[in-house]
Parts: sequence; C-alpha cells; structure tokens
Amino acid sequence: MKITGVETFPIEVPPPHKGGKVWLFLRLDTDTGVRGYGEVMMLASAFRPQAMAVLIEDLVENHLLGHDPYEIELLYEKLYARAGYSHYPEQTKLAIISGLEMACWDIVGKDVRQPVHRLLGGAVRDRVRTYTYIYPDDAGDVDRHELWMQPDLVAERAAYYADLGFTGVKLDPFGFPVTQDQGLGQTVPVQYSLSALDTAEAVIRAIREAVGNRCDILVGTHGQMTAAGAIRLARRLEPYDPLWFEEPVPPENMAEMAKVARASRIPITTGERLTTKYDFARLIEHEAAAIFNLDVGQVGGILESKKIAGMAEAHYLQISPHVWGGPLIAAASVQLGACCPNFLIMEAIERFGGLHAELLDEPIEWRDGYVVLSERPGLGHDLNEDLARRLAPAAEGRS
Repeated sequence: MKITGVETFPIEVPPPHKGGKVWLFLRLDTDTGVRGYGEVMMLASAFRPQAMAVLIEDLVENHLLGHDPYEIELLYEKLYARAGYSHYPEQTKLAIISGLEMACWDIVGKDVRQPVHRLLGGAVRDRVRTYTYIYPDDAGDVDRHELWMQPDLVAERAAYYADLGFTGVKLDPFGFPVTQDQGLGQTVPVQYSLSALDTAEAVIRAIREAVGNRCDILVGTHGQMTAAGAIRLARRLEPYDPLWFEEPVPPENMAEMAKVARASRIPITTGERLTTKYDFARLIEHEAAAIFNLDVGQVGGILESKKIAGMAEAHYLQISPHVWGGPLIAAASVQLGACCPNFLIMEAIERFGGLHAELLDEPIEWRDGYVVLSERPGLGHDLNEDLARRLAPAAEGRS
C-alpha cells in the first residue's frame, strides 16, 4: 500500500465557536482505495488554516508520496528529523505531523478492519471519562469568559452539567484579558490583584457548593501567573479540592512550574502547548506536573502520545488528552484513552453535539459523562466532506 495524495479541509466554525474558530482536517489517499482522515490542532498555530493546508500539501508531495502508511514510525522520522534541518519540537510542523500520522492509523485500522485501540495493545476500558468547559446557555448574551467571573451564574451552569452526567467541569476563574493593560498573549506573567484573587476564590467556592462531590472542578488557567502568584492562588483554592491546577505559569520554564507543584496540594497539569516526548521528558525531570494534558493533534500523533503516556505511567503520572478543536482530534483521543492504563479524563466539547456530530458520518457516542468506545475500524469516524467544503473560509480567510 502506498500514499498517493492528500486533500485538506480548512473550515470556519460558525458561532458560538465551541472548540475554536477554525479547524483543519485532511484525508490521505492510497493506491488501494483505502482513505484515512486526520485533524491538525489549530489553537497554537499563528497561521490561517489555508496557509497550513499549503504546508501539509507540500510535505506530502515532497516526502510522503509512495510511503507505506503502515510505516508510521518511519513517517514520523521522515517528517520530524529528515524534512529540513530542524530536529526540534516546533508546534507548526508537529501539528501537521500529528494530522498525517493520525490519518495513517485510520488507514491501517480500516485496512485490517480493527479500531486503532486494538492496534495499540487493546482497550483497558470500554468507555472514556470526559469533562467539559462551562459554557453559557446558548440563548444568553454572556460569553464564557464573562460567565467565569460571576460566581452565582457559573455555579448554576456547573450544576447543569453535573445533572447531565459530567463528572468534571473546567473554567479559568480569571476570564480574559489577564489585566487591564495586557491581553491573554502577554509574554511576562503577572501577579493578580487581591480583588481578582477574591473573585477567583468566590467562583470556585460557589461551584463546589453547587455540585458537591458529584463533580470534579478543573481550574484551567493559561500560563498567566508568576510562580509566586500561582502559589498564592493555589492556597486559596485548596479547600475546594480541585482535580487540577492547569498551566499556572507559562509552559516554557518548567523549573518555575515545579515550584508551584512543590508548594501546592492541588495536582498540576500541563502539556497542551508542548510537543513530542522530549518536552514531556523535561517535565518529568523537573517533577513539574502530575497530569499531562497532551493534544494528540499537536504532540506528534497517536503513537507519540502513547509513548508519552508510557513514560508518564512509569513515573505514576496520568494523562488527560486536551481537545480544543474538531471531532477527529476527539476521536483519536478516545482511541488513546481507551488503551492507556494511566488515563484520567478527557476534554470534551460538551457532549460532542452540534457541528462536531454533523461533521462525522457517525457521531461520537456520549453517555452519562463518558464516551462509549466504538468498535468501528480506524478512528471509528469519517469526515462529512461535503459539509466541510461548505464551511471553507472565504478566499481572504480569517485567523
């Protein structure tokens, strides 16, 4: 079997943009007629999906035509180490590698008529636990960042998700922007004011009172704080027993994150902005996190994710796949979570309804807080190409 070509599907997500404003899918074709789908994580990309699509097509044309899709390890080595003099865990290329690698697993699974998890050692569970961000009611006029700053309202929404069956809900209790004079993308982490800390504490307290022990609370900050500032916050939130404190400081300085991990009784989570086993090996060396929220659509693909999970397992660390994108990253994450003994929980975009369901030939099955493991071959889901083409961005595009 040989790869013969690729087609890309950049799409513009309609409001309310749950999972992001743009998604990027791809399809690899083979000379036997078996086709595989993948998705490139776009959250960390500085480029429009149309530009990323050109990069994908160029990589396939120059390095993958004629490649056997069964040779997944070799594909990774070709694109990571041999396609240019880089050999560095850079986000743009690794996101593209992830999408192509994912599509090869889909091809192999379809060719042998087995789901991917059976090719990775087999399932250790028949369902995959999920959490969701707390979103406002679609009928309301408040956005999610504003919602997260209002204790009573966000607690009501948290209880709504717990009633649906979710056993984990997530939010950033500071909202955005970080400060009045700095936005989310600030390069220098900050110390929050006492009033901001008061609000964050009130929000988490209100959620805990609303959901009791039915639901874990995931504090999903985004690298905004200094280590000292994060420790101050952690001590305020410890009485409400969050499941984790995510990326409290920027991810590049793992020694600073380790300071927070040593000082806090809340487990530290990080990984959504990291790539490859090499980044995660550094996390382990620094003892900077207890949970890795790697993204299958960016870290290097399914096999690289499995290697990271194995490294984590040997150190009694857990994984929690990050899902902020479309339904194929989610489908690949389900396959990964099914076969990793140290899996904890997976991010979901609510119950994967709406556009996530419409873009698949068969929707992801969510039931009582869990995704039910599919036994369909490959990733278990094919892309609705007609709908994807209708959602393509206008010629000028938007990032």
